[in-house]
Amino acid sequence: MNQAASLILQKADVNKLPSLPHVLLHLLELCQNENLDIADLSDIIKQDAGLYARFMSIYNHRHCQLKTRPRPSASTDTDNPDIQQILQNLDLSTVKSIITSTAAQQFFSRTSLQRTDFLKQHWQHSLLCAQVAYAIARHCNYHSPDEAYTAGLLHDIGQLSLETAYPDKYTSTFVPLSEDDYFRTMENDEFKTTHQQISATLLRQHGCSSFMVDAVLYHHETISHILDAHPLVKIVNLANSLSNRYFKEQDQQVFVAARELLGLDRALLLEILENATQRTENMARSLGIQLSLDSMNGEASKALKAGDEFKQLQLAEQIRNIALLSSLYQHLSRCTPSHDRTALLNIISQHTDILFGINQNILFLYDPVDEHLHAITADNQPAQLADISIPLKADRSLVAEVLINKQAGHSFDDVDIHNTVDLSVVDKQLLSFTRQKGFICLPLMIKDNAIGTLLMATDRVRFEQLWKQLPLLMYFVTEIAHSLRTDHPGSPMNDADNNPQLEQRIREVQHEVRNPLSIMNNYLGILSHKLDNDKPAQEDVQTIKSEIERINLILNRLTEKEIPAETISPIDINSIISDLTHVFQSSLFTSKNIQISLELDSSIKALPSNANTLKQIYTNLIKNAVEALPANGQLMVYTQDNVNVDGKEHIEISVTDNGPGIDTQILPKLFSPVDSTKGNDHAGLGLTIVKNLVGELHGSISCRSSSKGTSFHILLPKSR
Repeated sequence: MNQAASLILQKADVNKLPSLPHVLLHLLELCQNENLDIADLSDIIKQDAGLYARFMSIYNHRHCQLKTRPRPSASTDTDNPDIQQILQNLDLSTVKSIITSTAAQQFFSRTSLQRTDFLKQHWQHSLLCAQVAYAIARHCNYHSPDEAYTAGLLHDIGQLSLETAYPDKYTSTFVPLSEDDYFRTMENDEFKTTHQQISATLLRQHGCSSFMVDAVLYHHETISHILDAHPLVKIVNLANSLSNRYFKEQDQQVFVAARELLGLDRALLLEILENATQRTENMARSLGIQLSLDSMNGEASKALKAGDEFKQLQLAEQIRNIALLSSLYQHLSRCTPSHDRTALLNIISQHTDILFGINQNILFLYDPVDEHLHAITADNQPAQLADISIPLKADRSLVAEVLINKQAGHSFDDVDIHNTVDLSVVDKQLLSFTRQKGFICLPLMIKDNAIGTLLMATDRVRFEQLWKQLPLLMYFVTEIAHSLRTDHPGSPMNDADNNPQLEQRIREVQHEVRNPLSIMNNYLGILSHKLDNDKPAQEDVQTIKSEIERINLILNRLTEKEIPAETISPIDINSIISDLTHVFQSSLFTSKNIQISLELDSSIKALPSNANTLKQIYTNLIKNAVEALPANGQLMVYTQDNVNVDGKEHIEISVTDNGPGIDTQILPKLFSPVDSTKGNDHAGLGLTIVKNLVGELHGSISCRSSSKGTSFHILLPKSR
């Protein structure tokens, strides 16, 4: 497969591919529903090529076999799982986290009208192609129409990769052109590859069958070249031609191709295209995506632009809400509800005041033993409030009613026709106690488990503002409900074998580490905008952002139930070393004025390996060396191709310093977990981690040390 395509994918990264804000907004709203159905999410994700590819990548990382193992010769469901299968194999919290991080990344990435137009065109063409491919597959009795749909959706994923890797160049030069031979020749001249080669390489890297890879690779081939090809190649090739925005009913060449390739007549094709176009327009309408039309006048174009800008603002609002709720989660994670319910309510009150301007709250917790909702008092509330106990029965109180109906309610009687208010005496007492005009009641639920109700008292003006923010309010109380889940009698419990205290502490640490990382990442996004024309600085920013993402991946491993499968893709070892070294020169090396020289063998080609693992190995070795070196110390890093060990070809990576060397008593147990002496040697947990990581890459590591310095030598096999 084309090496240039692999390097572009390494630069673009499937986790950086953009999606329309319209799609992300809809997904974020779905994620705020505690009774979320995987099918609802899959219906939206399977419309967006970038999101589909991201989930496919994560699924493959966790569950698929290693790429070096033999694959079956025929396409199977295991090779090409559809999005619903993928989501069902990922826990719901992971799915939500991916969606949220994608939305945040999209918000902090560059935006322009030109880019939004490109994303809408790509979304429309990919989705239309997917639906046409699905319909053709069914008419041809192809064994897996879903496979045809996926291939159609992802056939142009290489264009998203090129746009991500070379945003200005690709959007301005290539997007306005039609996908003809000239277009692909220009791509090849500029990037030494084409978007279809990149698409195919990405699918191959992420475990798709060879037939799906070929269908994507050859979707621009001429009829004469694919007459005897696999049916999936013919289906996707024809679907791409039909879904092209420049296709006209007068294009007889497409109908000739359909007849020769699959025996389909003109009338059937036009019917398939008309139905698929209608479904695409319906999906666009449901997501608030207004597609551009050639017939649009100036006013319509302005309205289209305003609508797209509004979606971007809505996405910004959602990201703001998520950021604001982050501090709530951090406070709640430190509070043990069963021991201090008053402290819990105090935290809730503090955050309702900050987030919503509400300073009067009453929290009711549900006890499944007596089936009553019991009021919890805060520090500033009278103790008599705790005497209120409301049965979880219909027509007794709005406090109970919202929990029974599993939806928010309010006491304002003339707001909408769907909310008929008939307050009971206890509701009137609560209203009198708060001294406000009315209140909002929010149910605290975990799935179908009742946790309690939060009453928020407010005036009419504030209520009307808050009721428009109902999704945020529900997201807010969901966080509260989850803070009560570990010890609430009716809520889901952790497995008996787990250590709840340790797991809770791990999650606290994860969250506290992610907070500054998130802030750093966001400011890097802002900095990137400010340094728009400074290419070296932009590259530095992207390298640092990549390292932040890698830290998040390492944090995720703390709570993964299973060790994820190894992710193998072609990586440029020299490029990884160069990029990280550049970062170290302005960070690790500055305090001691450490000097480093690189001698990297330029003949080394892309090696199938794990980029994140290699980064972690190199970072640990450099960090240990810096800690051992005195001021003005020197480091040398070299790589060497074609190192022969026992008849097998390896690539060598060496890190050498001129420090004082390692104590002879520590050297024999260097790669075992021992107490580190930091400045005096290279021992400690870091080298144990390095040894294990090198082992994961099927390599070996050795060390030589004397009073003149220390060198570490890593050998990575060129094939397994």
